[in-house]
Parts: sequence; structure tokens; C-alpha cells
Amino acid sequence: MIIFDQLKRNDSQLQLLTIMLCASLAVLFAGLWWVQIVNKGRYQESLEIQSSRSVRLPAVRGKILDRNGAVLADNRPSYNINLYLEDLSGAFKKEYTRARPRRVVTNDLPFWKDWLGFTTVSTQFTKLKDGQAQTIARDSRYRVANGVVSQVADVLKAPLTLDYTNFSRHYETRLSLPYPVVSNISSLHLARFAEESFNSRGLELEVQPRRVYPFGPTAAHVLGYLRKDDSSAEGEEAFFWYRMPDYRGMVGIEGGFDQQLRGRAGAKSVQVNNLGYRQNENIWSPVEPGQNVVLTLDLKIQQAAEASIRKLPVPNAHAAVVVMEVESGDLLAVASSPSADPNNFIKGFTKPELERWHDDKVGVQKNRATGEQYQAGSIFKTIVALAALENGLNPQEIYRVAANPANPNKGVIYVGKQKFNDTAPPGDYDLRRALLRSSNAYFITNGLRPGVFERVVELSQRLHLGERIGLPLMQEAAGHFPSAKRIHANWTAGSTANICIGQGEMDVTPLQMAVMTSALANGGKVLWPRLVDRRESSDLAGLEPPTIYEKGRIRDNLGVSQRSLKLLREAMLAETEDLEGTGNNVLGTGFRVCGKTGTAERTEQGEKKNTTWFISFAPYEKPRFAVVVMVENGKSGGGTCAPIAKDVYLALKNFDKLAGAIPLTAAAQ
Repeated sequence: MIIFDQLKRNDSQLQLLTIMLCASLAVLFAGLWWVQIVNKGRYQESLEIQSSRSVRLPAVRGKILDRNGAVLADNRPSYNINLYLEDLSGAFKKEYTRARPRRVVTNDLPFWKDWLGFTTVSTQFTKLKDGQAQTIARDSRYRVANGVVSQVADVLKAPLTLDYTNFSRHYETRLSLPYPVVSNISSLHLARFAEESFNSRGLELEVQPRRVYPFGPTAAHVLGYLRKDDSSAEGEEAFFWYRMPDYRGMVGIEGGFDQQLRGRAGAKSVQVNNLGYRQNENIWSPVEPGQNVVLTLDLKIQQAAEASIRKLPVPNAHAAVVVMEVESGDLLAVASSPSADPNNFIKGFTKPELERWHDDKVGVQKNRATGEQYQAGSIFKTIVALAALENGLNPQEIYRVAANPANPNKGVIYVGKQKFNDTAPPGDYDLRRALLRSSNAYFITNGLRPGVFERVVELSQRLHLGERIGLPLMQEAAGHFPSAKRIHANWTAGSTANICIGQGEMDVTPLQMAVMTSALANGGKVLWPRLVDRRESSDLAGLEPPTIYEKGRIRDNLGVSQRSLKLLREAMLAETEDLEGTGNNVLGTGFRVCGKTGTAERTEQGEKKNTTWFISFAPYEKPRFAVVVMVENGKSGGGTCAPIAKDVYLALKNFDKLAGAIPLTAAAQ
């Protein structure tokens, strides 16, 4: 009542304010009435015919780098031309109307219409049978879309075709997402497209990250490869209406660190109308890019190893090289041949490349450095020598190798009725000469002495032969070695003799031999090989600390005297520097190299084959690097494998000088 009393006074300003307030309230109530009463049906209908679709958005995959920052697996922008079909809905309807069948109808008109000149003939739409309307609509949409694609082809000056089946399936199942017209266009096509304006035609240029391996097949087995896989990763929401193209690592670092590299996918909701066309979209969960993985590999050492393998006279040679720092356990190179370009899984295989990938005889899928197992041959004589020395062998003691009656220029030894041929000539041998000439008779004789073979088994257990090392490559074999229990069950002297020359019931991998060689070089420490140095955020400005993987982790110890190791190293040095040595082909690197060659014979499907080896470490004065080379069906360890090791040591001469220098060129893609 006080308000009305005030209004009765002659206060014009207060009266004007009251009128404006009342008018505003009237407008507000009128608007509410219009929305809630008049347009109630329209909004309710809109609500009923609209729905939402969730779309999974893949994250940018993290990089894989070598120890010096060279990028081995990267992401590059891929430019795609997409067609948004909702922008063509009007053209679809118009073409459908044009394509519908019609019939001519003659009408009986009243006399006055006939007198005034009205036509008696008209056209009407023909009544359609079941499914006929859908077929006409499908064909109409295809003609409209194909016309747009043809215009794009004219502008790009490139042949483009619109697949009828794929287009129809996309329209019926993924209408709210754009239809990909052409993917990963070249810079020339990008420039041509940018010169034209296609906004009115429903076309849009989209940029997506594309996995690329700048150095092609280099370190391919370590890096692994990707396959298309749009499923949810661990910890992600499992249900999505649609999933944008994504990849999953299968093997190698891509597989072993897939979860860390792929990051965390995001999600967006797309609102569609009753026809399925996109109305609007909203990103409600942003993507989180994957972490970078930094390896211990050195790209230049890896390239040197692979280039040296390619010089072998056999195409697609089956070979492996492992280079390891003897004190830290860091793997500087893990090469396996033959290999394939992991870019093929992204850009697609050519027919010859696909046939090569599936050819078991070529075996490009096999990681021969870590995942294939071989008999060690004479390189295992280093362990037999070490066991004999620890068991009291006098290194100057002479053993006379008897001549082989069937081949007087070579030696022989009989274990019971079993004959073992010797590649060394008959004559007198001490430890040094027996190792550099790789005498089978000498090491079989000493391996059969009481207590020696038990020590061989013990050393092999400390080296963890027959066990996996656990590299994150998903490509690792355990090998085989007889246990202490096995050598007391139906074990013969001939079985012992075979093990003493690296054959029989034993298999090893080149990686295991690199661990063994490093232990001989570093004083007996059996290390865990280290392939990954760290994981770090791909955001350089991020505050997330890197995850560092410890180097120099000791798995075990040989438990032998330094005197025995010193005597063995001197004999291995003679292997490469003595005129009688079988490892002379490694000379000329600037390092004094300790080495041991080996050849193991095997039979496959009745055919005799061999595995040739060369294990080594350098420099002799203060060992730092271990280099292991294996070649299937090589001529010999000294003739086939030692030259490859030489190429690697030549690259290692500049290891410290070039550390930190990132290569300026990569393989052309």
C-alpha cells in the first residue's frame, strides 16, 4: 500500500519508472507464453527427433628417439579432404525428386476450362513398390556426391573414384561423420585444393597426425610396427558410437610401450537430427598425447651394423648384430636382417612387399637378435676355458691333438665310440693356441675332466642361459641349456662333449651372447641389457618428470677369479692378433680387439646348414664395447662375421665425438 500511495503523488519520474517496469514484465511473460505455450509442440518435436552420438578421438602418438635425439618414429601432418554429407542434403532431395518416375495423366475437364484453354494432360509421380524408393534415394545421393568428387579430381588433376558400396555404407551407418574423399594428399594437391573454394560443396580440409619412420627399415625390429585398431585402451571408456582411425603397437617398442606411446584418447558428442545429419558437436574429454620413449640405441652405430650386413653376398641374408656397453649394459645397436619398412603398415604394402612379408623363407618378421635361437658353436668354448681354469687347468699344459685317419690334415677325438672331427690340425696345443685355432679335441678333453662340466653348468646358470632377459620387444626367445638335474638323467659323455663345443642340447640368442661377452670383459658382472633410457612428456613445457630406467643393473656374477678372466682375455686377443688366429679380419679398427669365432652345424629337413659367429670386445686395455655378430649359413666366423664386426668398431671410433649430433638426413618417404 505504501507503493501505491507514492504513485498517487505527482512524481513523474517514479511513475515513468513504474510504467517501464510493468512493460518489461509484460514482455517477459509474453516471451514465456510464446515459448512454453505457442511453440511447445515444435520444441518437443525437436527434442524427440534429435539424439547424441559419442565419438572416440585418438591421441597423438609419442615419438621414439635414439640416445642422441634422432627421431626414429615420428608424427607428420596428413591432409585429408572430407565431404560433410549434411551440407548436401538439399541437393540429395532435389536429385531424388528429379529421379522419381512419373506418368502422364489425361484429365476430363469441364467445358469452360476446356474453352479457356486449360491442358488436359499432366504428370504425376508413380507409386513406388517396396524398396524402390530406397534404391532411387541411394542412387540419387551417389550421383550428387560423385559429382562433387569429380570436381575435386578436376581441381587436383588426379584420378578419383567414389566407391558406391563404401559410400552407401557410410551414409547408412556413419552419417554424422564426414566421408573421406582422399587421404594424405601431397603438397602439390594441397596447394591446388587451397586455391579453390569448396565451402558450398560440403568439402573440408582436415589435418590428422600420421605415423612415419624417417629412416625406413633401420632398427625396424626394435621399433616394431602398428596395425589399425580402434578399440579402447585400458582405462578408457569402452562404448562409443564411432571411433576415429587409430593404431595399436604390435611388437617392438611400439608394442611393448603401446599404452604409454598412444596416450589417452579423448571424446566428443555429436548431436544429430532424425535423419542422422550432424547438427553440432562438443568435445567433452580432450585427448592426452602419448609420451616419448628415448632408447639407448645410437642411430649411427645401428646404421653401420645394418649397412655391413647388406654387403654380404647373399640377398636377404639372415644375420644379427648386437652392440652393448660392457659396464652400463646399454644396447647401442640391435640389428636383424632381413627387415621390412614399418611405414608399409601406414601407407600400405605393394604386392611384392606383401609377398616378401609373408614369405617364411625370407622371414622378415623374425628378430634374429633376440627372438631366434641358435647353437653357439665354438664361441661357447670361452666358458669351457673359464670353467677349466677355475678347476685348476694349467694354461701352459700341452695337449696333443691326434690326426684324423680320414683327413690327416685335421685332428680328431673319440668319446667312447662317438667320433668328433676337429677343424684344427693335429699337433701340440696349450690354452692360448687351442682357443685361437678353436680345437674341438682340446676343449672336449678338458671339459670331460672331473668337475669341469659341473662348473660349465654353473657358469651357464649364472649367465641365465635358457631364460628370457625381458626386453620390452615382445620378440624374445629363452634358448635352452641343460639343468643340473638333466645332466644326471640319461646323460652321456658324448652329450657333455657336444656342449663343450657349443652344440647338442643348447641354444642361445645373439643378445644372450652379448651379455656373456660383456661379462667376460667387465670382470664377471652379468648385466641386465638396457634398451630404453627414459620415458618423457611430449610437451616440452610440461612439468611431468621423466621416468628414468636404471643403467648398469647387475643380474648376477660369474664368480670367477680375475686371473682366470685375464688369461682368457689374452687368449681372445691372440685370436685376432696372432697369425694363426681365425679372427684376423677384425684388425685395422684402431682398437685392440679380443674375439672368438665360431661355427655350429645343424640339419634342417635333411639339409646340412651352419651358424657362424664372432663375439668380441674392445679395447683390450679397458674394455668398453661388446660386439656380437651372427650370420646364418656364413662361410666361417672369421671370414663372414669378423668383417661385419670391423665395420661396427670403425663406427664406434667416433662414438664419443658424435654423441649428441642429430642426423640431418633421413630416408626419403
